Amino acid sequence: MMLEPTQFLFNENTSIFFRDIGTPLLDVFFKVITNVGSEPAYIFFALLIFWCFNKKTGIRAMYVIFFSAYITILAKNLFGMPRPPAYLHKVTENDFGFPSGHAQISSSFWGYLGLQSKGTHIIIAGAIAILLVSLSRIYLGVHYPGDVVGGIIFGLSVAFISYNMQTGILNIFNKQSLNLKFLIALFLPVILVLIASLQENHMKEQIELGILMVSVGTGYLLEEEKIRFHDAKNKKQAVNRAFVGILILGTVYLISFILLLVDPVFLYVKYAALGFSSVFIVPWVFAKMEEREILIRKKI
Repeated sequence: MMLEPTQFLFNENTSIFFRDIGTPLLDVFFKVITNVGSEPAYIFFALLIFWCFNKKTGIRAMYVIFFSAYITILAKNLFGMPRPPAYLHKVTENDFGFPSGHAQISSSFWGYLGLQSKGTHIIIAGAIAILLVSLSRIYLGVHYPGDVVGGIIFGLSVAFISYNMQTGILNIFNKQSLNLKFLIALFLPVILVLIASLQENHMKEQIELGILMVSVGTGYLLEEEKIRFHDAKNKKQAVNRAFVGILILGTVYLISFILLLVDPVFLYVKYAALGFSSVFIVPWVFAKMEEREILIRKKI
């Protein structure tokens, strides 16, 4: 008996099949893939682009991830569709299943980069990454095939809309006064969180995302006003920036983690500190570090 398309896409037999062919090695492989395809990992990838390759593309990719994550949470609550049964899960997941957040954010990130760069190597790498991340969610038993298909469709839609609307939105935004820009960076995330509060679930995640958007938005505006660091001039400078940036963010994360042990409220301080540091403090260090290098070369 043939299954209807909807039954096939949301049938646990696929998860049972992958459970039956699974091995400890495949378990480890797909757990690594699913972690690399998570929202924090993609924000980190966007930061590396921002620091080391192309500042404008990096910050825009970050906002594509933010909005995609926001839409994912809204959609999960709207559809309220369950995941496969818990006995099939190889990692812990408790929220709704459709659409897959991992598949959506992967598709948003790589879809946007592909449209922005139009590079064949980026498009191929992105297609492979989306496929692997999506497959990892099915293999690990936490999503039906339909969840990841939905995530890919949602994600590519976010990428397409973001790419085609960015010029018009930025033209309007850049014409505003600096004070109004700061107000937008502060209150747009607040409005989004208030809209999300109409739904009962995932408020903690929405607040964390809102804080991250506020800290990145205000930090970037300050960076543009006070620092205006340039794209890396060569591979050596890009590598140095990556090393310094990771070191600074790692330090901020460690301090935040220690404070979190003292009081849970520091969870929100952590997101604010990481967001602001990544787009203002780290570029400020880059600028000072590279100014010093120039002065040393002149003395020689």
